[in-house]
Amino acid sequence: MTAIPSRRHNRTVAAFLCGLLGMVMLPSGLALAANSLLHSTDGDSVDTKNIIKIPSTPAALLAVIDGNGFVASLQMIALAPGGRGGTIVSIPVGAASVVAPGEAPRRLGDAFLLNGLDGLTSDVEGLLNVTFTAKAAVTEAELAAMLVGERDVNVEIDRAVNTLLPTGIQEILPAGKHTLASAQVAGILASNQAGAPESDRLPIIKSLWVGIAGAGLNTVATTPSEVVVTATTLAPALTVQDFLQRTLTGEVQVWQFAANAIPEGDLNPTNSDMYALDKAEVIMVVASVAPSSVSSLYATINVQIDSAFTDATITREAVLRLSMLGVNVVLVREVSGEPVAETIVQYSDEPVRAEVESYSSIFGPLAPKRVTQQVEGVDARIVLGTNFRDFIAGQPSGGGITTTTSIAVDESEQTS
Repeated sequence: MTAIPSRRHNRTVAAFLCGLLGMVMLPSGLALAANSLLHSTDGDSVDTKNIIKIPSTPAALLAVIDGNGFVASLQMIALAPGGRGGTIVSIPVGAASVVAPGEAPRRLGDAFLLNGLDGLTSDVEGLLNVTFTAKAAVTEAELAAMLVGERDVNVEIDRAVNTLLPTGIQEILPAGKHTLASAQVAGILASNQAGAPESDRLPIIKSLWVGIAGAGLNTVATTPSEVVVTATTLAPALTVQDFLQRTLTGEVQVWQFAANAIPEGDLNPTNSDMYALDKAEVIMVVASVAPSSVSSLYATINVQIDSAFTDATITREAVLRLSMLGVNVVLVREVSGEPVAETIVQYSDEPVRAEVESYSSIFGPLAPKRVTQQVEGVDARIVLGTNFRDFIAGQPSGGGITTTTSIAVDESEQTS
């Protein structure tokens, strides 16, 4: 089997949160296709060794800290191939960290309080199965500076923005459409409201980043350091500010992970404001926008999924079924054209064939095809066909597979 070296370190992972994974309705069409990786010709170029190179898609972690030293908002910034544009992914601060057996459950925000930025980074990397090349924890003033001065940011929020004062809760921004300065946006992203669940703030945070993305296209006043991008390397090293500025000077996509509150119990013994993420959604998103930063979680083969379906729930279902079998999904692409009739499995090493043919029990009929070209870090490439869509129709999410690696989720919308 093959793999990008950085992918081959496996993390010790405890049983992943709760029960069977419920169905989550992701947006119609994998909107992450806005990221140029998904239609990039770079990923189809073959070198002299007949290896298809995956473009460099480095990722950075940006934590925004409130005046009391708590994490108020948390973002992954994934740079698109070519070094301009990319995806900003909003991560719930209260998301449950993946902990080792015997460790007490904790939130991502707790990791920052316990072990600072390094502890937070380690927990987010473990939860998302990604390696960050840059990380930063910034204050309100520092974030405002990163957003480059006084720019108009148009936002639309479906609920009021409140703050907690000694006299009680005060509304600082009503629901509706607003034009804000960068400093105002930074102030909201760096604020927590004591006693209110994070789920109340998540739609606001997402709307702010959508507004930043819209305001940031080709308007950044400063020029980030020049970077040379190759198929697998990005040099010199970028700061988080470089990541943000380069992302905002290209085509930008915003995503927010779905989150479901974890009730008081073994997984949340202190009844804290803790949330479970949809594991299949996390894998699908990260493998779409930052595949060169993905690590192999299991000591099994690495799989790429290509999907021409406009319904992202089909792609997510494929990711879910593979992950529940303990298979690494390291690259997900939305491809153009109509879906093929048969689900095709491409492989280059004969020992892989027996492994992928065993997936027919959860994928339906598969058409194996041996190829001479090999994708770097990928052992098998699955091209979803209409027979997979027909096979899963009427089945429960996950095909009824029971495993301790599944979690429960809520529905979530994604905004372009």
